[in-house]
Amino acid sequence: MYQKRQKVNIDDTRFIYTTNFSGDPARDRFGSDKRRVNVVIPTVEQAMDMRAMGINVKETHPNPNYTYDEPFVPTYYVPVTVNVDSKWPPHVYWITLQGKRLLCTPETIGQLDFIRVKNVCCQANLVEKRNTPGEYTLYADVMYVEQAPDNDPYAERYAQVAEPDCPNDMPY
Repeated sequence: MYQKRQKVNIDDTRFIYTTNFSGDPARDRFGSDKRRVNVVIPTVEQAMDMRAMGINVKETHPNPNYTYDEPFVPTYYVPVTVNVDSKWPPHVYWITLQGKRLLCTPETIGQLDFIRVKNVCCQANLVEKRNTPGEYTLYADVMYVEQAPDNDPYAERYAQVAEPDCPNDMPY
């Protein structure tokens, strides 16, 4: 009998640590070629609810070599696998600076590793771990990644400059 998959929504958040949309082992701390990102859980309540569901919610810890001005507040996050090579790949959209929504393909999704991210909205499927029943991992279903503008003071000024029509029309 078919059982409907449970889904988890994490809205208006960000990534923590290095993203690995490309699946490059050099970008992963342990050399894995899995396409995976760490998504910050925006509220403590949502983090505790996800832990109660059996999801491995992680949290940051204070650096013992650093003196904090205020009391340390942990950031809760969860790893999300982006399996673009599956039978039903996730819909990952890149929201450009101009507001265009681009659906990423397995060939283009790696570009998200190199942009500055402003906002992330993610819907993920709960998948039970094979060897540990009752524990779940998250696989991306729908993800929107909004690009943030770079700290380029001239970007807006020269955005309106037209590109040359012909490659031979160079100014020199």
